[in-house]
Amino acid sequence: MLNREDWIMIRKMRDKGCYLREIAAEAGCSEHTVRRALKRGGPPPRRRPGVRPSKLDPYKPQVDQLLSEGVWNAEVIYAELRAQGYRGGRSILRDYIRPKRALRKAKGGVDPSDRTVTGHR
Repeated sequence: MLNREDWIMIRKMRDKGCYLREIAAEAGCSEHTVRRALKRGGPPPRRRPGVRPSKLDPYKPQVDQLLSEGVWNAEVIYAELRAQGYRGGRSILRDYIRPKRALRKAKGGVDPSDRTVTGHR
């Protein structure tokens, strides 16, 4: 597939009177491709890749619910989601939880180092 710069080069060479064979050799494509590019009349439209939904997207409400209930362990949440049919990986789940964990600490949530173990001081 030709990009915008290739099309511009093809158009300039054709305007100078170059043969299709010369243009094809310079562009590194077939004469048919050059002919098609010239027939199109303009550079190819820019394509942007579509955004693919995450495997976690359908489960984000459940993750948020578990977080609001105080369940912050990614492995526990992962096990719960797997039981509900989640087929994604652990890392995407951890990546989703990580910024929320930082917000929780900023709001004054309990830091694990501040907890005391029963029977110890």
